[in-house]
Amino acid sequence: MSTLTKALFLVALCIPIVVVAEEPYKITGSSGIISFVAVDSAQINNEDVYRYAVAEACAGKKMCQVQYWADNAPSKFPLTDAQADSKLVHWQQNLNTGLRRWLVKCSASDLFMNERECM
Repeated sequence: MSTLTKALFLVALCIPIVVVAEEPYKITGSSGIISFVAVDSAQINNEDVYRYAVAEACAGKKMCQVQYWADNAPSKFPLTDAQADSKLVHWQQNLNTGLRRWLVKCSASDLFMNERECM
């Protein structure tokens, strides 16, 4: 191996490889205090993804709701019957009253087992 080849090889080892991953969630729209979120299907059991979306959607808001679907979420109301039925999780927050609640489609998910209500 030539000196130049060795030098290029060593330089190549020092260059970081950036892997661009799919976003774990996407806020697809909102209506008033409600945000609509699509969660990547590979992440639907990752509670942190839901919490990150709440942090983004509810930042600086006393009253906020976040509704979640796997892969595709609506961007506005009205919801179709299929969209209403396929909603996985719904976050409700009213800091004026202390309300902070996870509503989960319990027949489809084990998310937030210790802090949820079934919808």
